[in-house]
Amino acid sequence: MFLILLVICVAGYAAAYTFFSWHAGYWKRRGIPGPKPRLFYGNWLEMDKIDAPATMKLPEWTKKYGKVYGIYEGIRKILVVSDPDLLQELFVKKFEYFHGRKLFPLTPNPDTDPRVHVFNARGQRWKRLRLLTNPSFSVNSLKKMRHTVEDSAKVMVKFMSKNADSGKGFNIHQYFQEYTLDVIARVAMGQEGTRQFENPATEWLINTFIRRIDDKVNYWTCAVPLFLPLLGKLFMATAKLRGRQFPKIFKMIEDTVEERKRRRDECRQKGETPELNDFIDLFLEAEADVDLNGESIDRQQIKVEKKLSTEEIVAQCFVFLLAGFDTTANSLAYVTHLLAQNPDKLEKLLEELDSVCGDDEDLTYEQLTKLNYMDCVIKEALRMYPLGAFANARTCMETTTLGDMEIEKGTILWADSWSVHYSKEIWGDDAKEFVPERWEEGKPRHQLAWFPFGAGPRQCIGMRLALMEEKMALAHLFRNFIISAGPETEKKLKLIGNFTLSPESVTLYLKKREML
Repeated sequence: MFLILLVICVAGYAAAYTFFSWHAGYWKRRGIPGPKPRLFYGNWLEMDKIDAPATMKLPEWTKKYGKVYGIYEGIRKILVVSDPDLLQELFVKKFEYFHGRKLFPLTPNPDTDPRVHVFNARGQRWKRLRLLTNPSFSVNSLKKMRHTVEDSAKVMVKFMSKNADSGKGFNIHQYFQEYTLDVIARVAMGQEGTRQFENPATEWLINTFIRRIDDKVNYWTCAVPLFLPLLGKLFMATAKLRGRQFPKIFKMIEDTVEERKRRRDECRQKGETPELNDFIDLFLEAEADVDLNGESIDRQQIKVEKKLSTEEIVAQCFVFLLAGFDTTANSLAYVTHLLAQNPDKLEKLLEELDSVCGDDEDLTYEQLTKLNYMDCVIKEALRMYPLGAFANARTCMETTTLGDMEIEKGTILWADSWSVHYSKEIWGDDAKEFVPERWEEGKPRHQLAWFPFGAGPRQCIGMRLALMEEKMALAHLFRNFIISAGPETEKKLKLIGNFTLSPESVTLYLKKREML
């Protein structure tokens, strides 16, 4: 009996070894270069480091293997691309073949999960959710949010003022994190008033982004997808035990949505029309008067609903809370760090700010749109620190071609944003330098030379809100203070994270500025 079991085990191991060895040669058989994968794990172990995130590893491989090469996450095949022409084809021209995102291995099925959000959804579900959520980010909606965003910016500046003229450096990043959470909680979640530096969700969200993803569960979902359904349930069931914070965030959102529904029902019973105060109200009112059946991007038979379900509302709020908190705070940190190291650029920005805004206490939406040099500064910072690089990846939904390469269904294509954003072929010999003026020149560039918010139909839905929020924060900050680098200021920021890249700290010095 023992001998039989031994033979079975040896045969099973031999079969597994043969399969994984054969699979690890997928890209080589197609003449596509790439780093040598490890058995079972592929290249996952080399990318899963909080102090050396995957998106920073890709440029190293790009320098070695070129603009197109292959890597593996377990048995997931990934083609890394940094050729702008191929990226244009990937994100725009052949969108119908690449409309699905690269999903985290334990992500619930985006076609059937009732709590799917617009970031993970694909096909008809994505288009429906996008149509229903688009109004939340219209210019008209942004103008209504302006006062709330400005109030949070003013509160942030008051908190910062304790560091002014102290001669001591302080980590400005944490103030931006408090600000961006405050904004998204107020405009998306209906939070009444500001809660900066007293909102427990700040720590929950930071822990969600700044953490390792090296759970053995994740490794095995990449290596052996057969166990994915079981491991997915295990992952969710043990989230609290493993210190994961997203269950708390979901519970907070669920309670808020249910309370809002109750209040709106009471309002209607009184014969009153509920006010539209935030995203939750807009989502509860949202209706898509459009027939999505037969869309070419997805032929699956999915029941199309014109309204968002409660589960979908919770999911949309969840993803907007995450996205609205982290990326904008990081961008503000990068902008201020770059300006502190380039005082001539800061002086030019201050001159524009004084010219456009004068001594007005409150800033209008129209004034923000006239801050052209500030727009250049933000764009240049986003070029040097592309925030959502992890999200610039797609799954091939049907076998097709990209350039002269055949791409099989299920293959993942990942854009190496950092390599494109720092390409001397595109940006010139000063590609590594902070030059906001390059955005004033109006020189023709490839459409896919800059894509910090993604590209094509799936470009970030919250881009305009993020830019307004960022401009408002910078405007009020620089109307009150001048920032500078000092002895404790990091010469080079240490970037950490997995889903997004955050600076470990951004130490700056603050001096009060005489108002006009």
